[in-house]
Amino acid sequence: MPDSLWTHESPTPSVDRYIDLHFGEFPTDFIKSSYPYSGKAIDAFSRCSAKDERRGFDMFPGLGEGCWVPRRDAILNGLTADLLAAADLLQGKTSSSRTSAMPCGIGMDSGRVWVGLLDGGVGVELHVSEHERTNRVRGSQRTTIRGAMAYRVLLEFLGFDYSPRKLYCESVRTSQSEVRATIDKLLAPSLPSSQ
Repeated sequence: MPDSLWTHESPTPSVDRYIDLHFGEFPTDFIKSSYPYSGKAIDAFSRCSAKDERRGFDMFPGLGEGCWVPRRDAILNGLTADLLAAADLLQGKTSSSRTSAMPCGIGMDSGRVWVGLLDGGVGVELHVSEHERTNRVRGSQRTTIRGAMAYRVLLEFLGFDYSPRKLYCESVRTSQSEVRATIDKLLAPSLPSSQ
Protein backbone atom coordinates (compact mmCIF):
# COMPACT_ATOMS: atom_id res chain seq x y z
CA MET A 1 0.00 0.00 0.00
CA PRO A 2 1.25 3.55 -0.67
CA ASP A 3 2.37 5.85 2.13
CA SER A 4 0.12 8.61 0.78
CA LEU A 5 -2.51 8.87 -1.93
CA TRP A 6 -2.08 12.43 -3.17
CA THR A 7 -0.89 15.92 -2.26
CA HIS A 8 -1.56 19.34 -3.76
CA GLU A 9 1.90 19.19 -5.29
CA SER A 10 1.19 15.80 -6.90
CA PRO A 11 -2.54 15.14 -7.23
CA THR A 12 -3.78 12.12 -9.14
CA PRO A 13 -5.63 12.90 -12.40
CA SER A 14 -9.12 12.63 -10.93
CA VAL A 15 -8.23 14.61 -7.79
CA ASP A 16 -6.83 17.36 -10.01
CA ARG A 17 -10.10 17.42 -11.97
CA TYR A 18 -12.14 17.35 -8.75
CA ILE A 19 -10.34 20.42 -7.41
CA ASP A 20 -10.65 22.11 -10.82
CA LEU A 21 -14.43 21.56 -10.76
CA HIS A 22 -14.76 24.23 -8.08
CA PHE A 23 -14.32 26.82 -10.83
CA GLY A 24 -11.96 28.95 -8.72
CA GLU A 25 -14.93 30.03 -6.59
CA PHE A 26 -13.71 28.33 -3.40
CA PRO A 27 -10.29 28.11 -1.79
CA THR A 28 -8.98 24.60 -2.28
CA ASP A 29 -5.67 24.67 -0.42
CA PHE A 30 -7.21 23.46 2.86
CA ILE A 31 -8.43 20.13 1.48
CA LYS A 32 -6.14 17.25 2.41
CA SER A 33 -5.97 13.50 2.46
CA SER A 34 -7.00 11.63 5.61
CA TYR A 35 -5.57 8.31 4.38
CA PRO A 36 -5.28 5.74 5.91
CA TYR A 37 -8.72 5.32 7.40
CA SER A 38 -9.88 2.98 10.13
CA GLY A 39 -13.17 1.76 11.54
CA LYS A 40 -16.36 0.41 10.04
CA ALA A 41 -17.39 1.52 6.58
CA ILE A 42 -20.99 1.79 7.77
CA ASP A 43 -19.91 4.73 9.95
CA ALA A 44 -18.74 6.64 6.86
CA PHE A 45 -21.04 5.34 4.07
CA SER A 46 -24.67 4.46 3.65
CA ARG A 47 -26.33 2.34 1.00
CA CYS A 48 -28.92 3.93 -1.28
CA SER A 49 -32.02 2.16 -2.43
CA ALA A 50 -34.05 2.82 -5.57
CA LYS A 51 -36.20 5.22 -3.54
CA ASP A 52 -33.23 7.39 -2.58
CA GLU A 53 -32.90 9.53 -5.72
CA ARG A 54 -32.01 12.65 -3.73
CA ARG A 55 -29.23 10.78 -1.91
CA GLY A 56 -27.42 9.57 -4.99
CA PHE A 57 -29.10 6.49 -6.42
CA ASP A 58 -29.69 8.40 -9.66
CA MET A 59 -26.05 9.46 -9.97
CA PHE A 60 -24.05 7.60 -12.63
CA PRO A 61 -26.81 5.08 -13.45
CA GLY A 62 -25.85 1.94 -15.31
CA LEU A 63 -22.24 2.13 -14.13
CA GLY A 64 -22.39 -0.66 -11.56
CA GLU A 65 -24.96 -2.47 -9.48
CA GLY A 66 -25.37 -1.11 -5.97
CA CYS A 67 -24.95 2.44 -4.72
CA TRP A 68 -23.20 3.86 -1.66
CA VAL A 69 -22.76 7.48 -0.62
CA PRO A 70 -20.74 9.16 2.14
CA ARG A 71 -22.82 10.08 5.17
CA ARG A 72 -21.27 13.57 5.12
CA ASP A 73 -20.68 14.88 1.61
CA ALA A 74 -19.65 18.55 1.64
CA ILE A 75 -17.77 20.22 -1.19
CA LEU A 76 -13.98 19.92 -1.11
CA ASN A 77 -14.35 16.72 0.87
CA GLY A 78 -11.11 14.92 1.71
CA LEU A 79 -12.84 11.52 1.68
CA THR A 80 -14.14 12.14 -1.85
CA ALA A 81 -10.64 13.10 -3.01
CA ASP A 82 -9.19 9.98 -1.35
CA LEU A 83 -11.78 7.73 -3.03
CA LEU A 84 -10.94 9.25 -6.42
CA ALA A 85 -7.20 8.96 -5.80
CA ALA A 86 -7.54 5.33 -4.68
CA ALA A 87 -9.45 4.51 -7.87
CA ASP A 88 -6.73 6.22 -9.92
CA LEU A 89 -3.96 4.28 -8.16
CA LEU A 90 -5.88 1.03 -8.76
CA GLN A 91 -5.75 1.63 -12.55
CA GLY A 92 -9.25 3.13 -12.86
CA LYS A 93 -10.23 5.01 -16.01
CA THR A 94 -11.02 8.70 -15.45
CA SER A 95 -13.53 10.78 -17.38
CA SER A 96 -14.95 14.19 -16.60
CA SER A 97 -17.25 16.87 -17.92
CA ARG A 98 -18.28 20.37 -16.91
CA THR A 99 -20.76 23.01 -17.95
CA SER A 100 -20.64 26.71 -17.19
CA ALA A 101 -23.46 29.05 -16.32
CA MET A 102 -24.40 31.99 -18.50
CA PRO A 103 -22.55 35.29 -18.01
CA CYS A 104 -23.51 37.49 -15.03
CA GLY A 105 -23.98 34.52 -12.72
CA ILE A 106 -27.22 33.33 -14.28
CA GLY A 107 -27.66 29.61 -13.82
CA MET A 108 -25.37 27.01 -12.36
CA ASP A 109 -21.87 25.69 -13.05
CA SER A 110 -21.67 21.94 -12.77
CA GLY A 111 -19.24 19.18 -13.39
CA ARG A 112 -18.66 15.47 -12.98
CA VAL A 113 -15.68 13.23 -12.44
CA TRP A 114 -16.05 9.48 -12.83
CA VAL A 115 -13.34 6.84 -12.31
CA GLY A 116 -14.43 3.48 -13.65
CA LEU A 117 -13.09 0.55 -11.64
CA LEU A 118 -13.91 -3.17 -11.81
CA ASP A 119 -17.71 -3.62 -11.78
CA GLY A 120 -18.47 0.09 -11.21
CA GLY A 121 -16.37 2.92 -9.86
CA VAL A 122 -16.55 6.17 -7.95
CA GLY A 123 -17.81 9.54 -9.10
CA VAL A 124 -18.69 12.99 -7.88
CA GLU A 125 -21.12 15.53 -9.28
CA LEU A 126 -20.65 19.16 -8.20
CA HIS A 127 -22.98 22.14 -8.57
CA VAL A 128 -21.87 25.75 -8.01
CA SER A 129 -24.42 28.56 -8.09
CA GLU A 130 -24.65 32.25 -7.25
CA HIS A 131 -27.57 33.70 -5.29
CA GLU A 132 -29.48 36.11 -7.52
CA ARG A 133 -29.74 38.88 -4.88
CA THR A 134 -26.73 38.48 -2.58
CA ASN A 135 -24.30 37.11 -5.22
CA ARG A 136 -23.15 34.65 -2.58
CA VAL A 137 -21.65 31.53 -4.18
CA ARG A 138 -22.87 28.17 -2.94
CA GLY A 139 -21.80 24.66 -3.79
CA SER A 140 -23.12 21.16 -3.30
CA GLN A 141 -21.84 17.78 -4.34
CA ARG A 142 -22.88 14.15 -4.50
CA THR A 143 -20.26 11.41 -4.24
CA THR A 144 -21.31 7.94 -5.37
CA ILE A 145 -19.66 4.51 -5.33
CA ARG A 146 -21.22 1.96 -7.65
CA GLY A 147 -20.50 -1.76 -7.97
CA ALA A 148 -20.08 -4.17 -5.07
CA MET A 149 -16.50 -5.20 -5.91
CA ALA A 150 -15.44 -1.60 -6.54
CA TYR A 151 -16.92 -0.65 -3.15
CA ARG A 152 -15.12 -3.47 -1.34
CA VAL A 153 -11.78 -2.84 -3.06
CA LEU A 154 -11.83 0.93 -2.51
CA LEU A 155 -12.67 0.61 1.17
CA GLU A 156 -10.09 -2.13 1.76
CA PHE A 157 -7.47 -0.03 -0.05
CA LEU A 158 -8.28 3.02 2.10
CA GLY A 159 -8.03 0.97 5.32
CA PHE A 160 -11.65 0.60 6.44
CA ASP A 161 -12.54 -2.63 8.24
CA TYR A 162 -13.64 -5.51 6.03
CA SER A 163 -17.38 -6.23 6.24
CA PRO A 164 -18.04 -9.99 6.44
CA ARG A 165 -21.69 -9.55 5.50
CA LYS A 166 -22.87 -10.17 1.96
CA LEU A 167 -23.73 -6.90 0.23
CA TYR A 168 -27.28 -6.69 -1.03
CA CYS A 169 -26.19 -6.73 -4.69
CA GLU A 170 -23.69 -9.60 -4.34
CA SER A 171 -24.78 -13.06 -5.46
CA VAL A 172 -22.08 -14.50 -3.16
CA ARG A 173 -20.07 -12.78 -0.46
CA THR A 174 -16.59 -11.74 -1.55
CA SER A 175 -13.96 -12.78 1.00
CA GLN A 176 -11.33 -10.39 2.31
CA SER A 177 -8.59 -12.53 0.74
CA GLU A 178 -10.29 -12.18 -2.67
CA VAL A 179 -10.51 -8.41 -2.20
CA ARG A 180 -6.82 -8.20 -1.27
CA ALA A 181 -5.84 -10.40 -4.20
CA THR A 182 -7.76 -8.08 -6.52
CA ILE A 183 -5.94 -5.05 -5.08
CA ASP A 184 -2.56 -6.77 -5.53
CA LYS A 185 -3.41 -7.60 -9.14
CA LEU A 186 -4.49 -4.01 -9.87
CA LEU A 187 -1.37 -2.56 -8.24
CA ALA A 188 1.02 -4.97 -9.99
CA PRO A 189 1.34 -2.96 -13.27
CA SER A 190 2.30 0.18 -11.34
CA LEU A 191 4.96 -1.46 -9.15
CA PRO A 192 8.56 -1.15 -10.33
CA SER A 193 9.88 -4.36 -11.81
CA SER A 194 12.76 -6.04 -10.03
CA GLN A 195 15.98 -6.46 -11.98
